[in-house]
Amino acid sequence: MQQQYSKQENSRDFEEFHNIEELKELFLLNSINDGSSFQKVLKLGGDQGLAKQLKSHLLKGIDSEAQVQENREKFGNNDPIEKEPAQLCELILECFGDTMLQILLAAALVSTIIGIINEGVKTGWTEGATIFLAVFLIVSITAGNNYLKERQFQQLRRKLDDGMVQVVRGGIVEISIKEIVVGDILQFGIGDIFQVDGLMIQGSQIKVDESPMTGESDEIKKLPFNEMTQSQSNSKDHHHYSPFLISGTRCLDGNGYMLVLQVGQNTIQGQLKLLLNQDNPPTPLQQKLEGVAENIGKLGTLVAILTFIALMGHLIYDVFVDHKHELLTLLSLQLIIEAFMIGVTIIVVAVPEGLPLAVTIALAYSVGKMKDEQNLVKNLASCEIMGGANNICSDKTGTLTQNIMQVTALWIENHTYMNQEINVTSKISRQSIEIMSESICYNSIANPTKDRDTNRWTQIGNKTECALIELADNFGFKYSNYRLNERILRQIPFSSKRKKMVTAILNPKNQAIRIFCKGASEIILAQCFRYVSTNGVEQVLDKVKKDEILHNIIENFASHSLRTIAIAYKDLEPQTHVHQINEDDIDKDLTLIAIAGIKDPIRPDVADSIRQCTKSGVTVRMVTGDNLITAQSIALECGILEKNRAQQEFEVIEGKKFRDLVGGLVSAKNEEGKEIKVVKNMQIFSKISREMKVMARASPEDKYLLVTGLIQEGNVVAVTGDGTNDAPALKKADVGFAMGITGSDVAKDAADIILIDDNFSSIITAMKWGRNIYDCIRKFIQFQLTVNLVALFMSFTGAVILKQSPLNAIEMLWVNLIMDTFASLALATEPPSIKVLDRQPYRRSDQIVSPTMYRTIVGASLYQIIVLTFILFLLPKFIDCSIPEELIDQKNVVQMSIFFQAFVLMQVFNSISCRQLDYHTRNPFANFCNNPLFWIVQIITVIVQVLLIQYGGKYVKVSHLTLEQHLLCVGLAVGGIIFSVLFKFIPEGLCQKIHLFREEEIKTEKMDYTLTSKLRRKSTMRLHTSQRSKHDFGSLNKMSSDKI
Repeated sequence: MQQQYSKQENSRDFEEFHNIEELKELFLLNSINDGSSFQKVLKLGGDQGLAKQLKSHLLKGIDSEAQVQENREKFGNNDPIEKEPAQLCELILECFGDTMLQILLAAALVSTIIGIINEGVKTGWTEGATIFLAVFLIVSITAGNNYLKERQFQQLRRKLDDGMVQVVRGGIVEISIKEIVVGDILQFGIGDIFQVDGLMIQGSQIKVDESPMTGESDEIKKLPFNEMTQSQSNSKDHHHYSPFLISGTRCLDGNGYMLVLQVGQNTIQGQLKLLLNQDNPPTPLQQKLEGVAENIGKLGTLVAILTFIALMGHLIYDVFVDHKHELLTLLSLQLIIEAFMIGVTIIVVAVPEGLPLAVTIALAYSVGKMKDEQNLVKNLASCEIMGGANNICSDKTGTLTQNIMQVTALWIENHTYMNQEINVTSKISRQSIEIMSESICYNSIANPTKDRDTNRWTQIGNKTECALIELADNFGFKYSNYRLNERILRQIPFSSKRKKMVTAILNPKNQAIRIFCKGASEIILAQCFRYVSTNGVEQVLDKVKKDEILHNIIENFASHSLRTIAIAYKDLEPQTHVHQINEDDIDKDLTLIAIAGIKDPIRPDVADSIRQCTKSGVTVRMVTGDNLITAQSIALECGILEKNRAQQEFEVIEGKKFRDLVGGLVSAKNEEGKEIKVVKNMQIFSKISREMKVMARASPEDKYLLVTGLIQEGNVVAVTGDGTNDAPALKKADVGFAMGITGSDVAKDAADIILIDDNFSSIITAMKWGRNIYDCIRKFIQFQLTVNLVALFMSFTGAVILKQSPLNAIEMLWVNLIMDTFASLALATEPPSIKVLDRQPYRRSDQIVSPTMYRTIVGASLYQIIVLTFILFLLPKFIDCSIPEELIDQKNVVQMSIFFQAFVLMQVFNSISCRQLDYHTRNPFANFCNNPLFWIVQIITVIVQVLLIQYGGKYVKVSHLTLEQHLLCVGLAVGGIIFSVLFKFIPEGLCQKIHLFREEEIKTEKMDYTLTSKLRRKSTMRLHTSQRSKHDFGSLNKMSSDKI
């Protein structure tokens, strides 16, 4: 690349900047637009003067580690910007925002006062204080759970900010984004998102999308500072031709180098990130569950009101019919307060706050595990959506293949060399080797490194270029000698649309301009009219010879699964103004030098993964830029296409033919009246989609068209992509996967999940975890609905018949802790079984609560209600329930303690039954030891429960039980497991028509106005998020207008 920097003499006087603020002012939008930033750089000595003041050099960069450290200490580091997470005490206070808990605490305070008046200070405070303690414990445990979850998400966000870049420090080195310092010379290319602010010092064809920072949708052309200096007298529009590169903006075309001037929180992007909120919005599953929670909450509220009315009815009867006491007494007030607390506690128990909590825990647990299995999740919703994916549109390079490129076939001088023959240079003329190797070295931007001791290469950058550079190195041409060279006049980088790269250089032998071109072999061959023959002699390339090369060389290489790259050149007159030639004309009338066949081995586990996808009901389609024969050969090797079977008409298709057949995209309006893009001919598309497995020579537009049509058909589509132009398809897909190694920054930014290892098998991992999240939530719902139905039924029945709820307020709070926080921890962290991949994916229209789940819920609820009704009304006839002397004043305390103990133990054993969602597994102890956390939670629950029974006494209003009574409770609880196994023999078809709850997906903007949200604290912190978002949005607008 031509060294384009300003020519100020080192002796020339220039201003010195005194602090970071002066550098910040260079990147204010108004200053860039009116040219004052440009003038300021001139006063500071231009790019050379700035580099000198930063103890750097435009060619060598910062050449010592000591200077790097000095600049880091002086100008700051490039650590990612993140908000301070909420502290534990803040989360505890947030939990006290729960409306029902506030009312319960107020009622408990009144109860304490009445108790002290009636019984004195010594004992009157116990009931109210116990409720206060129970509420504080619930709040603390819930807040602690949220605290750990927030920390986990914070670690995830930090991982997302990791990445590698190439800088010049003596030579080109690869460093972490976090290690960039002011003064570094940073290399950038097409698809990169700038992580720092800087001044472009050299580059070619740079076009930048600044809309994320400025709101302008137009592509902004950037010129190196030196070119701006030369052309400033001819142009007054400094903004649209500026050398300033702003963090957060995207490089759409070209490549170059920039002098880093701002890092970290001093950058424009860093200042904005300080204002932005990093909370995660509700996922589709959370929105759907909000509808279930709304219905359960309404039922619970109704039962709470009826229970309160029933208790008030008994009070009125005692006062006005039996004349047991007067109405206007402290006893009546105490009974009213107790009834009110029972009603409020029923709402606390009934409103399933644990549902969104379970989803959050399942997601937090899953994304952590997925990261360990090479899936870096950016969008939490994508985890659960992958559970329903039934189509995967996969790239070839690096995803299905190993992305370890090597030239294994070479056609040059009208002769083909295979494998080790390539390195025998005596068979090829020195002239042909030289022109081919120079073309490779000049016309590339990859930077592989070679270990001097082992001679092994580390491929950094585009792997195809790395393979070609290794070939040139074998012939004795080191690419580093041709980079940062003043001979390079112009460079047009490779793009997936052009499928070729062009570099123009000044030929020192004759001062002519030489154009080097490489790219897709068919495209380059079509533009060639001569070829290099034996001994480097050029010959005419007529149609017959072109057909021979196409069939005997290109298609032959492709049939062996080789990617074919053509290398060509042409010479122009010395006086040609190469920058003025149109991109489409610069690479016409070429001379073909060579065609390289590059092998990229298939990943060893891909065939098994694709077989697993087929078994799981997922269609895998390969969408690649390779030619038809290469694509077909690799698809057969992978198992995407079946061997020894006649192909269907559209099973393998080229992108252009596909696009022509379906008619492209047209505008239409959706149900909400918004304009969207749809496939023009869906009838033809549906026919093609039923057969298509491979799309060759596909452009990013073809991929977007395919994804749009598949989603139109109702499919859940996952897409992989690595290039800048893949971003629209990644955004459009239900789940977009970007390549972590080869993917551009723009692709990673558009994706939902980043494949750290670029491996197709990692997509199977995401699918496995996605299905597991659904399973975990279903297990939790099975458990919670059972507890809810039983608790509501028994509370109402006890209130109507016995004039009291069988579970008092303290016991219900403990039950609430078990069914919300403990159950979500135990059941939402179940690891996935490989068996989840043996069934079909979930459909968009599937109910979360399936008929099989209703069978489990109804069976468990029926058993528990029968057992608890027996304890409540008939137990004293069969066992001794005499009351201990110290609790003689508490009626039925032993019977109610047995009720409480049996109720909680039945939930413990029911949670074991709820772990099984497999419709064919009747053994409740299958996968017994695969989740240690589940058993830890159950053991803690049992220990605390026994302690409450044995030592709770008057504080919890329970009596200690004998060993026989404990064993009775355990026996009744174990009976629940036996009953649930027997219930599974009932045919599933009998439960198909059971639908207790509607499953409407509640819109995000309406979630704060549901009954559940109004009665309980926003467990997903939606209220706080919405308030912060409004504040942040206002701050962002102000920042954008004032600062940028």
